[in-house]
Amino acid sequence: MEKNILGFWIKVPCTHNIGSCVYQDICKYWADACPFLKIYDIPCICPIATGNYTIPDTTVEATQSLPSDAPGSYRLFANLLSQSAGELGCLYVEFSLSG
Repeated sequence: MEKNILGFWIKVPCTHNIGSCVYQDICKYWADACPFLKIYDIPCICPIATGNYTIPDTTVEATQSLPSDAPGSYRLFANLLSQSAGELGCLYVEFSLSG
């Protein structure tokens, strides 16, 4: 994950499982996102079905206050890997947070 700061993309460190983290079981996080994914007819079970999935520009209202340094533009690129099968897929997301 990177944050745009003064026109430069800066890596966001992993803190409390948010940022540039390594997750051992993506299925747990995929299931947590299920209510949001279902709105766009994206399957939310593992294994994740092969395909291209797109979410249109969307506004999501946060249920908690954001830290003062959180607002800004972000981009996230994730590789989905398996120890037995290698690379399974990838994910690219651009989003903005506002306070």
